Amino acid sequence: MKDNTAAYNWGIFWSFVSAFLWSTTFIGGRYLLKDRSVDPVTLSLFRFAGGGGLLLALGIFLFGGKMFALKAKDWLGMGVLSLFGIVGMSLFLFWGQQYTGAINTSMLITAGPIFIMLGGVFIGEKITRWGILSVCMGLIGSLLVIGVIDAKGFNYEPSGFKGDFLVLCSAFCWSMYSILSKSIVNRIGGYIYTTWTMLLGSAVMLGITIFNSDAVVLPKTSNHWLVIVYLAIFPTGLAFFAYNEAMDRIKLSLLNVMQYLTPLFTVAFAFVMLGEKMTLLSMGGAALIISGVALPSLAKYIRRF
Repeated sequence: MKDNTAAYNWGIFWSFVSAFLWSTTFIGGRYLLKDRSVDPVTLSLFRFAGGGGLLLALGIFLFGGKMFALKAKDWLGMGVLSLFGIVGMSLFLFWGQQYTGAINTSMLITAGPIFIMLGGVFIGEKITRWGILSVCMGLIGSLLVIGVIDAKGFNYEPSGFKGDFLVLCSAFCWSMYSILSKSIVNRIGGYIYTTWTMLLGSAVMLGITIFNSDAVVLPKTSNHWLVIVYLAIFPTGLAFFAYNEAMDRIKLSLLNVMQYLTPLFTVAFAFVMLGEKMTLLSMGGAALIISGVALPSLAKYIRRF
């Protein structure tokens, strides 16, 4: 019999890993895109083809023919979902970062969990008062951490509307991927699902690259290539695997809230690597995020007494 407590703990662990690694995507992506060292489509292609190829090689070693023993409906489902979670999410995010700043990007990405929570209703998940409260705490905390809410109120720059809209589209694509993929992940496993959605999405982006070859910008320095290799292995291959492993063990509503750790980690990396400072308000926001993540677990134990 499966140990539900152990499964829950592993789900929390994997969701933490995914949130931590995804936070480095913003740092690496901004480093490459700020001076147009690579175009968004090429960056997305290298990122997911590299991550998917690595997972496929390891998967063949671990699972053998099981990696390919899938039904037609699974291939079709993964192909459709890769358009949301791989192609749409990545391209909209990187395109958006060319037109809007990191603050607005981080703010709009936090809309993803809200889409997920609302969309989860359509796959049978209930929205509890604890879930609503934890999402609100995470959202407000994220806005404080990234500086959208400051001492003067709401700090929004309308000049970045084009980029903001593209990033919002990225968040929506990710929410659709998260909501619709749960049944396939439960059926074939997170590892196989993650591997093939990456590779199928990469095939689509390869087609876009070939069709629009004039817009391709390849990295010119070893540092840029090293960042791309890092993005392919850690915040892509490992992070996506971790996310789907978590999805297979914990409720979507809890996984949703755990992703609010990503902007918190992003700010921490920016502080260490870029010298950006945190204000008292942003530190208060960090406390709200952590509290929001912990709330569903605390509520679970409170109900036992």
